[in-house]
Amino acid sequence: MLQNLKLNIIMAVSIIITSLFESPVFNQQTDVIRILVTMDMLKLLVSPIVGGRGEVVSIVPEGVEPHGFTLTPGVIRVALNSDLIVITGHMEWEMDLVERVAREKGVSPDSMSINLLELVKSSGTILKINGEENIHGFWLLPDNAVLIAESLKNMLSKIKPDYSGEFSSNYVSFKSRVSSLKGFLKGLSEKYVSGNSKVVIGFYAEQYIVEALGLRVGAVLIGEEEVVKPDSLSRIYEGLRSGEYSCIVVSDTALLMGNVKNAIQQVSADTGCQVAYVSVVSSNGLENYDSMMYYNAGQVYSAILSSRKPLSTGFDIYRLTAFIALFIILIETIIIVRGMRK
Repeated sequence: MLQNLKLNIIMAVSIIITSLFESPVFNQQTDVIRILVTMDMLKLLVSPIVGGRGEVVSIVPEGVEPHGFTLTPGVIRVALNSDLIVITGHMEWEMDLVERVAREKGVSPDSMSINLLELVKSSGTILKINGEENIHGFWLLPDNAVLIAESLKNMLSKIKPDYSGEFSSNYVSFKSRVSSLKGFLKGLSEKYVSGNSKVVIGFYAEQYIVEALGLRVGAVLIGEEEVVKPDSLSRIYEGLRSGEYSCIVVSDTALLMGNVKNAIQQVSADTGCQVAYVSVVSSNGLENYDSMMYYNAGQVYSAILSSRKPLSTGFDIYRLTAFIALFIILIETIIIVRGMRK
């Protein structure tokens, strides 16, 4: 009897775990465009363009590191039921998904998917880090976001030609919002970034946020191997203590890798540096790309300015810090309220 109880418990746990990885699901409506994205963050680029004409769901569940995700039969079934699949193009399982779905449907991959990495490599900006192309987080750079939105507009217009005018209008609105975002970020950079300001980042993806804010990467805590290297840690300690690096910027995906969280907390405690927690894969309940970037900017500038000593311009600095802090609180409050309503 005890053995049967153990088996039942194991089966129940297995079902729960499986359901977590088979959570993407479309509603049964037939008059909407069904779009599947591989990561939650991509919804912030897709939803504003498709508007009310489509439904967008993501594959990777909250709290799961996307690079280590494994395809399941449930995900394949959902993908087969989609009209369009949007992938970042930098993870092997994404390529496998598109190829399997295209083969099953008997169509070419290009006709039912958008590979964002191929798109940005051909017409956008891929930054370099440690002498090599950084293919992590490129969708966060404002100009790349606009390029992606334009490609989505074009693809959606092919799928539903009757709504092409609406998709075009949505794209113009999105582009205008991103233009305002760029102006805001440029203003902050011109006023509060001095020279070649450098920061430490947790993982490569954060570089695209840092560059968008007019900052530069001084050191990376964790690389492709997804583990903290002692030599990197040593350089980071030296740079933070000397004042060469102004803060640490760490993303949601970095915190899911190895012992990054513990390392970040230890470095912060030992050096007194501030940590800015940003999002590169999770939308955190937000619905617009620019809102997410304002949030990320608030996190980073708050960390940088909080670490500065009072100067003759201290009044302006602390006023901005207070403004950013209030903005962050407002955004986080909205997220909490939305979460309570679900």
